[in-house]
Amino acid sequence: MAFNIEILDEEKNIDLITIYDENSEIKFTNFGMRIVDWKVHNRSVILGPNENEDVIRYYEENPYFFGATVGRYGGRIENATFELNGQTYKLEQNDAQHNLHGGSNGLNTSVSDYEIINEDEVVTVIYTVDMQSDDDYFPGDIQIKVAHRYDLTQMMWTIHYEATSTEDTLFNPMNHVYFNLNRTNETIENHTIHNQIEFYPLKENQIVKSLNTVNINDELNKDILTFKDIFDSGLEQIEQFNGIDHPVKLENTSFNISNDELEIEMQTDQDHVVLFTLNDVDWNDEANTIHEHGGFTLEAQAIPDDIHLLGDKAPSILRSGKTYSSETSYQIKRKK
Repeated sequence: MAFNIEILDEEKNIDLITIYDENSEIKFTNFGMRIVDWKVHNRSVILGPNENEDVIRYYEENPYFFGATVGRYGGRIENATFELNGQTYKLEQNDAQHNLHGGSNGLNTSVSDYEIINEDEVVTVIYTVDMQSDDDYFPGDIQIKVAHRYDLTQMMWTIHYEATSTEDTLFNPMNHVYFNLNRTNETIENHTIHNQIEFYPLKENQIVKSLNTVNINDELNKDILTFKDIFDSGLEQIEQFNGIDHPVKLENTSFNISNDELEIEMQTDQDHVVLFTLNDVDWNDEANTIHEHGGFTLEAQAIPDDIHLLGDKAPSILRSGKTYSSETSYQIKRKK
């Protein structure tokens, strides 16, 4: 096991951190606290730049938040406004009239300080960043620590989030990694979902309509679904968005997806995961490896727009003086 650090941009203080052994390799950068690549037995299992592409330019240009830590708030906040403690806050409108992923000064654009802790077969990259209320218009200045821990023996990547705020605010972080377990980044139709898909329907603006869920397995009368089953389901919600882009209620702490050779298991302390299947591709990287339905996300987080759905009971509310703490892990397992 070993790790190395490559300077990508000395002036901007952007580095690439690679952790590897003979079985797997994972790459992170402090630009957006991103995962850049994850190879298992020499196969990349996530979407991102290839070895010949400019990493910084790739992430600056692509519109899909590949591998980025997202916050303060993952997902859309309707009309870019919310009320907290009787006061109305107006946010940046960066997705039509809505706020998406915290706005254009969100965590995905940050360049953070970091330290590396090397413990036998486990390497942890700990990022720290301060967000100012003046930068994103959310109340309170917030101090954030995000630890990316990789266990080479278990081939497990764990993300731990911590945050405190000077005022009551909203905090709903997640990582926007896209997985594809195939040997190429073409369709994920052959992937099998081993959980029930109980999702929250969306309005036309892609914001949650209500807390009344729909179970795709029940609708299609199938216990186990592939992504192809979902794409071909004929369900109005799937046809409307050309795939799934919905918060899914978790029945337990894990969520599993596999193809014939590999399986990814997500473990989280969150109650929901946003499942998105890269439904509309209007940008191509230089290598032309990004395709419609070429990847899926597992974004463990609170329900997007929970402040409007649940009011002062929204899980994303972080009170001043309290510490936010959450952890999600992803493990790759070989089936053969």
